[in-house]
Amino acid sequence: MSPGRRLSFLLVVLLLAGLPPVVLRALCVGKTCGSSSSVSARVPFCPLPDAIKTLVAAGYRSGRSPDVLGVTVSTTLASRDGVAWPTTTPLPDTRVPIALFGAGIAPRVPLPEGTGLDQIAPTLADALHFRRDHPEVRAGTAVPGVASGAAPRLVVEIVWKGVGTADLKAAPGEWPYLRRLTSGAADATLDGTTGSVPMEPAATLTTIGTGGLPSQHGITGPIVRNDSGDIVPAWGPGAPASIISTLPDDLDFKLGEAPRIGLVAPDATDRGLIGGNWYVPHDRDDVVIGRGDPMTAVRRLLASGYGADGVPDLLGVVLGGSIPSMDRITREVVAAAEALHVPAAFVVTATGTLAPATAMDAASVVAGVDAAVPSGRAVVAGAVAGGVFLDQDVLAQSGLSSNAAVDAMLKLRSPGGDERLFTDAFPGFAVSFARYC
Repeated sequence: MSPGRRLSFLLVVLLLAGLPPVVLRALCVGKTCGSSSSVSARVPFCPLPDAIKTLVAAGYRSGRSPDVLGVTVSTTLASRDGVAWPTTTPLPDTRVPIALFGAGIAPRVPLPEGTGLDQIAPTLADALHFRRDHPEVRAGTAVPGVASGAAPRLVVEIVWKGVGTADLKAAPGEWPYLRRLTSGAADATLDGTTGSVPMEPAATLTTIGTGGLPSQHGITGPIVRNDSGDIVPAWGPGAPASIISTLPDDLDFKLGEAPRIGLVAPDATDRGLIGGNWYVPHDRDDVVIGRGDPMTAVRRLLASGYGADGVPDLLGVVLGGSIPSMDRITREVVAAAEALHVPAAFVVTATGTLAPATAMDAASVVAGVDAAVPSGRAVVAGAVAGGVFLDQDVLAQSGLSSNAAVDAMLKLRSPGGDERLFTDAFPGFAVSFARYC
């Protein structure tokens, strides 16, 4: 199908969907809406490379994600928490290490390149001989050949926060324990993938926990829009629940709250590794949030009865800090669990590479959008890697649509001023119609 015919088809679909005129205008940014030539119209999102479109779409959920998204040309933008905005030059490096070993895991099964974080939960479910309902709502499928033998009584998931394979390869001598795992008896790869961008830890941890991508579970970043339209911290007060359940949620529900489910993590937004609010109000998980020494909490929880009976238990441990410290603590967590002398399965993985220290502060994008909207008030209600949330009241009072923010972002320049900052900016709903590109 030619570009002109694809555009015509897209516009017909939007019209048949009954979208309001403001939506149709937002899909024709600039002066293209009045053009009689369909070929000259700027179609948002569709012209991006297929690889980045797939990753952005996997990280987007309508009603939860930012109202306006952007992909930079080559300048790396960093959000307040250090996560990189998507870029086309180069394409995002989504590689992460994944290692599975222990009871219920067949030894020395190579994990295929491109094994996704969304495949961890279904693979663990197979190792536990546990059937989850409605597998069709999750993208992840079990890695063939990994689950084998008797089910473990304890599962320990260890996740390195803000680290990807690129970081490991840049510091080859700083992760001896993980290197031993990935080159030994573990089922492992250094070429796993987050499966989505931006690589927000809140999103990728929920991908590990649920077995679905952010487009399915809806936790797309550290802040999300809830059902009332408010911008709230993920997993915090007033936050919407994950749209699909985590593996620990399902274990708890189907086994009558008998499993022990625990989480030791530095931030409340890390809760997606275990979930906990999908089957409310029954869940009673052991959750320890804080930046102190995680081993104190890990040892206390393990000693409280994890793995002590025939019901499977699961402990999630999210680590932050330097690569050497995370490698050391990973070894200590595994040793503490093995000291229980119960059949235990282990997963070690990571959330993905953060933006480099030299990255441009994305606060300049927020300032540029606010300055370009003639409202006299800030129009940006919140920002995360990849996009901005808009204050809908300010837009309505100013008689504007999200198109104003799109136009503002497209006018921003790189730090040297020699090229546009964004190769494309678009209202989030444009991603929903990506299949018509």
